[in-house]
Amino acid sequence: MAQGSFHRYRRNMPVADMNVVPLVDVMLVLLVIFIVTAPLLTHSVKIDLPKASSSVNVTKPEHIELGIRENGEVFWNGE
Repeated sequence: MAQGSFHRYRRNMPVADMNVVPLVDVMLVLLVIFIVTAPLLTHSVKIDLPKASSSVNVTKPEHIELGIRENGEVFWNGE
């Protein structure tokens, strides 16, 4: 008898479930559209970049002398 009253009470309650099948259908269609159109959206712009020209070649000295005297004075190449 307790089960019979439970089923009667259950029939009068509003349905609280949400049907998500249409939402899933729309999301899958949008996903397919984005997957198909994504490769078409890659546009490239051709630009001519300026060429870098080298300026005067700086020659490095063969021998560099760096010294520190006893009083803490620093000298470079004897100067």
